[in-house]
Amino acid sequence: MPAVNPTRLKGQIEELLDFFYAPKVFRRRLQDLCSLYANRSLHHGDMPQPQPVSPMYHLPPPLIRQLQMDLKPHILKDPQAAFELGEELWNDSHFEIKQLAVYILGNTPIEEPDLIVEQLENCLDPDLDEGLKSTLLSTGTLTLQNKFPIEWENFLQSLLNHSDPKMIGFGIQGLQASVERTNFNNFPMAFRLLSPRLQNPDPTNMEELENLIEILIRQSPTETAFFLKQTLSISRSPETAKLIKRCLPLFPESVRQDLKSSLEG
Repeated sequence: MPAVNPTRLKGQIEELLDFFYAPKVFRRRLQDLCSLYANRSLHHGDMPQPQPVSPMYHLPPPLIRQLQMDLKPHILKDPQAAFELGEELWNDSHFEIKQLAVYILGNTPIEEPDLIVEQLENCLDPDLDEGLKSTLLSTGTLTLQNKFPIEWENFLQSLLNHSDPKMIGFGIQGLQASVERTNFNNFPMAFRLLSPRLQNPDPTNMEELENLIEILIRQSPTETAFFLKQTLSISRSPETAKLIKRCLPLFPESVRQDLKSSLEG
């Protein structure tokens, strides 16, 4: 792997961006650039677990940052062309190129929410790498979340109503991506979507549910405690009470005791 020379790298990316309107050529040129900077000496023992299923180049972070920075003006100038480029890059097998496709999807101010939803549905394979799944549901959904909140809620609802627990897990993680945002304040939406899943939780999704509840508590412990008390009053599943009991230590003491009383009642 050659050392990253910022001036040389910027020139290489400028040459790559000459093919912004030719997605297939752009993809091939991007593969060449990634191969040039790939860290072939990195072994699995040197990396944190778990490892992605997709092959990786193990690129230096400055390359990724510069590529995203230089792509952004092109994305904003021609959203439709950017969207088509992202679709092409997602078809690549390598982890980093798929991540760039997700970046493009989330930063493209396209005006057709149905196209975004369709692309998200195409990307959400049940066996998708964890890292890609997380990035797709956070970064890849930014345009949908910011510009089309109704379509975003409908998309989450469709995932949460799915028959496959893995797809339901995507819905829970997508909802978490909303709640985690610093400006989030739409708790009625979050509670409305979460309520059916929490009243009758699937054992497969317990970890995702617990993670989401933890974020909700962090954002608003009082509102979350009230919601969980309501859920306890209507749920007939013992798993609901077990899940909420595990989350009790996450609450401030002043809120925890009232919720604990509901569990014991």
